[in-house]
Amino acid sequence: MSTGTEWVEDRMGPERVADRIGGATGAERAADGGRGFTPPPAGPHRHRRRRLDRRARGLALPGLVAVVFVVLHLFAFPASLFSNDSYRYARSAYEYLGDTRADAQHKALVAFCKDEGNRKYRGQLLDEMKFTEPRDPKPYERCMKASEAKGLGPNDPRYERIFDTRPLYPLIAAPFVGLMGAKAGLSAVSLIFTTAGGFFLLAALRRLGLSRGLAVLGQCLFYVTPLATWGTLPLAEGPLLSMLAAMLLGAVALLQGRVRTGALIYTAALAVSAGVKYSSAQMAAMTMTAAAAAMLLFVRRTRHRGTWWLLGLSAGTTAIVALISKLMALPGTSATLQDTFSKHWTKPEVAAPWQDLFHLNHNFWWQWAQQQALAPLLVFPLALALWGLWRRSAPLALVVTALGATGIATVIAHPVYFQADRLYAAVWLITAAGLPILLDEVIKRAVQRRCGTAEPELGP
Repeated sequence: MSTGTEWVEDRMGPERVADRIGGATGAERAADGGRGFTPPPAGPHRHRRRRLDRRARGLALPGLVAVVFVVLHLFAFPASLFSNDSYRYARSAYEYLGDTRADAQHKALVAFCKDEGNRKYRGQLLDEMKFTEPRDPKPYERCMKASEAKGLGPNDPRYERIFDTRPLYPLIAAPFVGLMGAKAGLSAVSLIFTTAGGFFLLAALRRLGLSRGLAVLGQCLFYVTPLATWGTLPLAEGPLLSMLAAMLLGAVALLQGRVRTGALIYTAALAVSAGVKYSSAQMAAMTMTAAAAAMLLFVRRTRHRGTWWLLGLSAGTTAIVALISKLMALPGTSATLQDTFSKHWTKPEVAAPWQDLFHLNHNFWWQWAQQQALAPLLVFPLALALWGLWRRSAPLALVVTALGATGIATVIAHPVYFQADRLYAAVWLITAAGLPILLDEVIKRAVQRRCGTAEPELGP
């Protein structure tokens, strides 16, 4: 029986075989005295270059997707809203740049009122009776006149304290704000984090064994769902949602036994989340603690060092945030409830906030269910995603659901209907991660039925 090389030589000739497999040509063998020519082994730099080339090719499509995403959001920038919360983050950013409180407040107010004037003008351009009229400067002037003395309301110290305890987002944004202005600077940081969030999800899906195309689909879903709609606004949602995707990547690595890598990514994501909004980081840590405990109790194959690390890091973060909050007297659950039911302390505090929370949640979720029954734009893809995650791996379903459930938990704590889409944006992470996994499962099972073979389970 001929070897593979002999078969190729019969069909191609010795000269072309040498070119194809790295051997010697006839002239080289003659020059070598007929002993045969052995090329020098490839050096380590050549192997590194090949690996870098493969990685570059692998990042070409995700990079193109990210570029398109960024370009679209740059185009949409005038339509983004500089909100009351954005004003407060901008004021903190200017203070980090060295401005006094009064100067920072004035600059942030100018940015807010300019955006208010732009919003009014955009509405005028769509008014069939006024679209030909010149721009009215009065909205900007009224905004400045109403708020210049005391700053943009609500300005109760208890409400201001909530934003003063969220330092990391305005701190990161400060150089961008100084260079680009308040709205553009805050939006740039949010856009950077959200773009990175798509890559975190891509990396998590690749670790789970998905093909490059299906992983890019997950990246695309991250960019076209409310994860990006809210994540690219000049708000803290961008860093928070991006860190949830990073936590997913770290948790997957831990469940696969890559303890050092997983622990580093997971801890860094929790730390950034805590610096941006400590209450959200604590909530994510609590849901992940529950997920890790459930795995250790009910899923035998996850009883290994990586899962214990996931449990320890999550429970430890929950305890550390609670301790720091107590020692520094940070606004807690009671302050959050009073903030909701007193309209940021513009009304008197309520006597029974927990009872009011229960009652308002009852009204909120009943009407939300009716809305979803008419147009299940969230519920239907969410159900498909959860089904795909569960079919793939129970531990994976627990992890992704725990991260997405932080959005539901946030709405339960703040059942404010007109803010609900923003507050539960994190739940779309389940859809962005679960739909590509469902599609991968469908493809795998179709291949198995056709070939009559079984494949080992991929993922944690």
